[in-house]
Amino acid sequence: MKKFNLIFYSLFYLGYITIYFLPSLLLANSSNVKHWFNKAVLIKSYKQSYDWLNPWEKRNIKTKIGIGLVVDINNSKKIFLNKKIKNTLYLLTTAEISYDATLIEVTRKDVLQPFIAKIHIIDPAINLALLKIDNLEFWKKLEPVNWSKLDVLEKNISDNVQTLKIKSAEEWHYQSAKIEQMAVGYRRLLNAWFPHMKISGFSRGGQGYPIIKDNKTVGMMLEIKKGEAKVIPTEMILEFLKHSKIKKYKSLAHRGFNWKKLPQKSTAEYYKIPYQKSGILISRVLPYGTGSDVLLRGDYLTKIGQWQISYEGKINHPKWGVALFDLLFLDILKVGETIELNLIRNGEPINLMTEVSSFEDIGRLVPLEKIGDRPRYIINGGFLFQELSLNYLQMWGEN
Repeated sequence: MKKFNLIFYSLFYLGYITIYFLPSLLLANSSNVKHWFNKAVLIKSYKQSYDWLNPWEKRNIKTKIGIGLVVDINNSKKIFLNKKIKNTLYLLTTAEISYDATLIEVTRKDVLQPFIAKIHIIDPAINLALLKIDNLEFWKKLEPVNWSKLDVLEKNISDNVQTLKIKSAEEWHYQSAKIEQMAVGYRRLLNAWFPHMKISGFSRGGQGYPIIKDNKTVGMMLEIKKGEAKVIPTEMILEFLKHSKIKKYKSLAHRGFNWKKLPQKSTAEYYKIPYQKSGILISRVLPYGTGSDVLLRGDYLTKIGQWQISYEGKINHPKWGVALFDLLFLDILKVGETIELNLIRNGEPINLMTEVSSFEDIGRLVPLEKIGDRPRYIINGGFLFQELSLNYLQMWGEN
């Protein structure tokens, strides 16, 4: 009987807690998401790309949806209520949503009627864009996101993070996932390599969604496929915002070469490389980027600054542990700084100084994909003459 009474009172107590405290916990979680109502907005773009086989025409309209995060490129605390005060607020989102858009609609949580946005700056290489809205009414009560750098070490890499889960304009919630690793993402669109975080476990999400850890915004989602999200970290976002204030915008720091592993001993002998010496073989020097002004094809790069490079192109990053050397461009190497390169050329070890340089889509015989630009062509004597580009070549297939 005593055992039965104990079980009964225990169940009653648990029920009491559930009835009285669980709703308040759910309400607290719901209220936590409310501060995003004036920091994030819904974006819908109508994209119409050019037909590169018939360059005077455009293809059918496609729509993309995502989120824009309110940012202040000057870190100002001002409230913009009249035209006398210059508005330094913009919307940060992805380039994928923005380029080729003939119309970009932005909807606030508290205003049903959408506002029209225009592209201020777009960087397809890192998949970021800033949108501007001239209507000052839009910016009332909106506040910029406060960005925080992710403080995570390799041993604690599987930390929990959150993002928004938006089912509709009325339903905003949180969802959780885990950071898997910091990786180097390849942008086939422009043949570019930039660091990003891989996060798994999100059931829903999209371009422009904030990544939150311990109530701090540590990144922005670029895309999500099969529950795995690619996220641009805060360090790169802040660098992008810094560059956006420069009159002539330049992309972020980037390597100026392609590389490969040393395949076999005979290759090492051909290039006069000590086979036991770790490093990477420069297979191509790009017309832009860090090292492009001093490196040659066939150089064997062994060290960047103080970081020794392994046979797999990895370094011991002070924050992320063993990772590809491209992660140095995340938070250590900045555009305009000088860096020393240690390499072996024609069997001789040499040290060269170079300036950390940015990504540029220049100097190519066949231009990479043109973003937002109309095809250049002329018609003469009934013949169509068109500038050769990757856009045109891809009309004939992926190969």
